[in-house]
Parts: sequence; C-alpha cells; structure tokens
Amino acid sequence: MNFIKTSIYSAASTTISLLVKLITNKVIAVYLGTNGMFLIGQLKDFLKIGNTLGTMGIETGTVKYTSELNKNKTNFKELLSTSFKIHFYSSLIVVLLILIFYNYVTTGFSDEMSLIKNNNYKYILSISIISFSIQTFIMSVLNGLKKIKIFVLINIVATLISAILLIYLVVNYSIIGAFYALILSPILTLITALSICLILKPFKLNFFNFLFKVEYLKNLSNFSLMAIAAPICLISATFIVRYYIYDEFDSNHAGSWEAMWRISAIYLLFLTTTFKFYLVPTFSNLNNVQLKKEVFKIWKTILPVIFLITIVVYLSKDMIINILFTNEFNLINSLILFHLLGDIIKINCWVLGNILVAKAKTNQFILFQVEWCILFVILSIILANTYGFIGLSIAYFVTYLIHFLLLNIYFRKLLWKVIK
Repeated sequence: MNFIKTSIYSAASTTISLLVKLITNKVIAVYLGTNGMFLIGQLKDFLKIGNTLGTMGIETGTVKYTSELNKNKTNFKELLSTSFKIHFYSSLIVVLLILIFYNYVTTGFSDEMSLIKNNNYKYILSISIISFSIQTFIMSVLNGLKKIKIFVLINIVATLISAILLIYLVVNYSIIGAFYALILSPILTLITALSICLILKPFKLNFFNFLFKVEYLKNLSNFSLMAIAAPICLISATFIVRYYIYDEFDSNHAGSWEAMWRISAIYLLFLTTTFKFYLVPTFSNLNNVQLKKEVFKIWKTILPVIFLITIVVYLSKDMIINILFTNEFNLINSLILFHLLGDIIKINCWVLGNILVAKAKTNQFILFQVEWCILFVILSIILANTYGFIGLSIAYFVTYLIHFLLLNIYFRKLLWKVIK
C-alpha cells in the first residue's frame, strides 16, 4: 500500500477526528476558559508519562516485526504473545508504582487539581493505564498487518464515544468532569477495539496462549528506549515551559499557549495519521537508493500540502480562534506566525526521525530527542525574557530549524551524496 492510498484510507478517520477536536476544543474553551485549558494540558502530560511507561515503548517494534513476520504463523504467534505479555505486565508494574507513590507524585499539583489526589481517581487511573497498554498493543498489530480499514473503524468509533463522554462531563461537572473524561477514554477505547476485533477477526485473540520468547523481547526492547524517550522529552519540555509561562505571565498566557499547540495538532492531523500508518513499516523494508527515493517522494508530496495549510490557517487565524475557542484566547495571535513556520520544518523532521526508528538507531534517536528538549526549554526561557510572549513561538521555530539541520547533517550520506 503506497503513501497516497494510505492517505486516502486514513482520510475518514482523520476527518472525524478533526471535527471532534473542533467541537471538544470549543466546549473546553467556553466552559473552562484559558485556565481550564492550562490545567488540562498539565494533567494530559502527567497521564501521558504513565501511559508511555505502561507500554514499555514497544509499539513501534510490534508494528515493525508484525509487518515482517506475519507470513510465518509460528513466529507471528510467538511475537504477539511476547508483545502482549510485555504490554500487560509492564502496565501492572507502572500501576503498582503509582499506587505506592501516588501521594508523593501528585504533591506538586496545584489546589485546582486536588481531585486527582483522591482514591477514586487513583484506582480508575490504574485501570486506565492497563487499558491503554492493551489497546495500544492491538492497534500496533493492526498497523503492522496493514489492516487500515479496521484500524480506522476502531479510531472512528472510539473517538466519537470519547468525545461524547468528554462533552457530557465538562458541561455537567466542569473541570472535574474533564479530569474524569481523560482517564475513562482509554477504557472505552479498549472495549471498542476488543469488540470490533471479536466481530471482524483480523487476527486471533488467543495470543497469550503461546510462548514468551526472549529473542523477541530483545528485538522489541530495541525500540523501547526510543518510544519512551520521544514522548518523555516532549512532555517534559512542554510541562516545564507551560509552568514557566504560568509563573512568568499568567494562566491566560499559559492556556493560550496550550491552545496554539491544539490548533497545530488539528491542522497537522491528516499528515500525522498517515505517517503513523505508513512510515515505519515502509522504511523498515527499504535501504540506500530506495530509501532515499522514498524520503524525497514523501517530501514532494507533503511540502505543498503543509505550505497550503499553513497559509490558509494564518490568513484565517481570527476566524479559527473564534470558531475553536473564544475571545479569551486572542493571545494566540502573538504566537501563530512562528509556530506555523516551525510546523513546516517539524513535519520534515518527523520523516527523518522515523528512519531512525525504522532502522532501530536507538542511541542516535534518543540523542536527537534530548537535543530538541533541552534546546526548546532553554530557547523558550531566553527568548521569552528577551521578546516577551512572542519569544515562545520564535523559540519553537528556531528549535525545529536547528533540529532539522542536525538531522540533515546526520543523514548527509543518505540524502545528499550519490549512492552507488
């Protein structure tokens, strides 16, 4: 399945996800305001850390080896068995650690987030982390098998159910409802995924009956550090910068900065969804000339698209802010230009970064993630102190510019030298 066909198959899921994000962002903006946007951003980052550790970061490895081994029934079953058990037991370990150290971990949260310190939230969160881990395993297998239609169906149904839950809880219970919606959504998504897989049977669900193979554990573990490093670095950087904005400016600025990231996630949704389906499975099977051709083919496809999107978004920024949020979020106007420019470079960075993932270049991948994280935090603080609130978006742009240049230097032999 080529890049264009994959894009077409993912279009339905992406369109619905886009519409849902538009609606849910509006509901959050109207009912919770910039302060609520800030609090949800902080809690989301906290939850992402638990979910990331709960999967041991092997989902990309599961996609890769599912793609490579699915024609060999014995190896395929042993791979699924090993991957499932890693997901399940690692999530149990994370849950156990959370239950033991929960009070200590949540001491840094503000009084407005005191809800997450009670026992009911703690226990539902534990179930949520286990559910997220198992659901991630199922979706990784579907991705590796290139069962895009089933993957899309699960995403659509789960997205709609989670959106209805979020809207109902926010409208009726304000920020408390939003906090509960964040941890209940993975549970509902797992139920959706299991139900659809039981009906359509894309693969047998008795994978836990087969052996746990140390060989596959080692292979999958090559991807663990990469998959954990990427979100941990991103989460740490955004968490630190968001709190810096809150302390240096106020919650209105912090919430508007979070909203800018949400706008970015919405208009990049079509590309990121396609990347998830396509890049790692494709790059895994290509080398040298074929890999170089594929990279440039993808760049030629996405660059006109991302340029057009960013121009449209910038020209209609006032309308977008009013549609997605409220007048309370007008501070986004200060950020949007350089953030859009940063996103153009960011997309191209993702293409090169996925080569490192597909080829299991663990040390190099982690080094680039740490480089981005440190650079983004330092530049955000320096440029915000120098230029004010707009300095944060300048930092975003400059960080990705430097990041892209470093990736091109690393891949100079592949991309810019003649391969014989």
